[in-house]
Amino acid sequence: MKGEWCYFSKNFSKNECDNIISLVISNIQPQQPKLGVEGISDSVVRRSEIRFINNNDSKFNFLFDRLWNLAIRANDEFFDFHISRLNFLQFATYDETNNGEYKSHHDVFWLNDDPKYHRKLSCTVQLSDPSTYEGGNFELYNTRQEIDIDNRRSQGTVIFFPSFYMHAVTPVTKGKRYSLVCWFEGPKWR
Repeated sequence: MKGEWCYFSKNFSKNECDNIISLVISNIQPQQPKLGVEGISDSVVRRSEIRFINNNDSKFNFLFDRLWNLAIRANDEFFDFHISRLNFLQFATYDETNNGEYKSHHDVFWLNDDPKYHRKLSCTVQLSDPSTYEGGNFELYNTRQEIDIDNRRSQGTVIFFPSFYMHAVTPVTKGKRYSLVCWFEGPKWR
């Protein structure tokens, strides 16, 4: 690895972010998140609403293409992981009505049922205008360099980091925070 994380500031325009939010909300039904391979509901650890965007939904091909191309660039410049697939995106809504948050966690399911793949590279896309909510900060833990708060909150910014890093979303205390997250997978870690 040549870096602990990287980001592409304002990679999606305000208009693109607003259109993605509208497209997802109008086309995909929300659900409550489940944690881990077992799919456990735990509102102490995570309070949000999610929507899954599958890679075979043609309305969202542009998102898969854009994020895959960014992942290749980030991976080439910083991580050098073996990544080979992106199956789905997750659209998350963190709302003030329940202090929406996701406590500290990592994204690798070490003991999964998949014989070939682990999550290798995690990605989060900040879709909300930061002036429309309070709290809801993306936090990345135990890194030597911290991502500047303005860049973490900047609408359209895309952040990449190794899936085994601990991270969180702090409680939203006012408004709603929308984000996209995805995981680029590759052969199991050894």
